[in-house]
Amino acid sequence: MIQTVIFDIGKVLISFDWKATLASMDLSEEDRNILAKAMFQNPDWLEFDRGVLTTEEVLARFALKAPGYESLIRQAYLAIYREMRTFPYTKDWILRLKKAGLNVYYLSNYGKEPRELSRETLSFTELMDGGLFSYEVKMIKPSPWIYLELCQRYGIRPEEAVFIDDNADNIQTARALGLHAILFTSYEAASRELEALIPALNNSDH
Repeated sequence: MIQTVIFDIGKVLISFDWKATLASMDLSEEDRNILAKAMFQNPDWLEFDRGVLTTEEVLARFALKAPGYESLIRQAYLAIYREMRTFPYTKDWILRLKKAGLNVYYLSNYGKEPRELSRETLSFTELMDGGLFSYEVKMIKPSPWIYLELCQRYGIRPEEAVFIDDNADNIQTARALGLHAILFTSYEAASRELEALIPALNNSDH
């Protein structure tokens, strides 16, 4: 019987769309491609999420990948968090799950300063029972250890929990650890899958 729902955050509960951020900046297509490769497609971004690089360290690494672009890199870095929005359904979804008697947690790859920059956007986490940001434990999904840390910290039994994430690799790890898992493609589709797993949700108000 499912007792717990665990959410990824980016692209599930909040917008995180670096392509849209770059498109909103007054840049040539070449400049957008250079910034994309230097920043968002750079493995150092994951190390930033892991909490082993400071903001200045990661921005310096991005700049090494794109000489002459440091100013634009800093602009893009700030813009992506400035443009983040909580999805319209997020708070209601959490509250509905809580009303049905479920425990609700988050498990997200997220850096320390990005959390501060998006604190208002992340205010919905106060409605949840807890969770982990990757920088807090120096681990990132899809490493199994961050899932195990969450479960141990909050006494979650994997077989009694469902994990929702938009990343297929993260979903695969969750299933390998015995969690139920839903690959998020839309709120509507994920809600239907969740209701199929948790019949009690069909009796609660939408």
